[in-house]
Amino acid sequence: MSDTPSGEPQTFRRLFDAHAEALRRYARRIVHSRDVAEDVVQDVFVRLWRAWDRVEVGPNTRAYLYATTRSQALNHIKHEQREEARRMNYPRGITGDEPALPPEGEMQVDADEIVRAIERVLNAMPPRQREVAALRLRHQLTTREIAERLSISPRTVEVHIARATKALREQLPALLPGMPGVPPTV
Repeated sequence: MSDTPSGEPQTFRRLFDAHAEALRRYARRIVHSRDVAEDVVQDVFVRLWRAWDRVEVGPNTRAYLYATTRSQALNHIKHEQREEARRMNYPRGITGDEPALPPEGEMQVDADEIVRAIERVLNAMPPRQREVAALRLRHQLTTREIAERLSISPRTVEVHIARATKALREQLPALLPGMPGVPPTV
């Protein structure tokens, strides 16, 4: 006998409790990341909840959940590949979102002076943070590549990059007072 839900949270909750952990393991085998697998399964259940008034819980529900999880996981991989291709074709700064340097016409500070200032800030950082920042700046590696090279989690890489970015933003104005877009320090 099938249960046709009409917004019944307890039925949805039972379905979630019965399948979420197995779906996370399944997604993790596809995406190779616990955090991404968690996000994928979360997305699957969010989609299910949004369509809840049109869902008929029955013998095909499990197959639907696995098919949707697989589709979401593969979509995530495709998205990551597109983003990686985009990043490979666009020079980037430490956060990966902005160009490494402004266009030549906007430069008011000598490039060597900028490099020296960045090196001074990097040298003042803790060793692991400096290593992560250097791999991003000098070698333009992605978060995933840095994580693999240093045998640390991508989240740890992101934390180090965020801290390095903050240090650069805070310290470079004092070292490069004529740099465009950098407010003078008091």
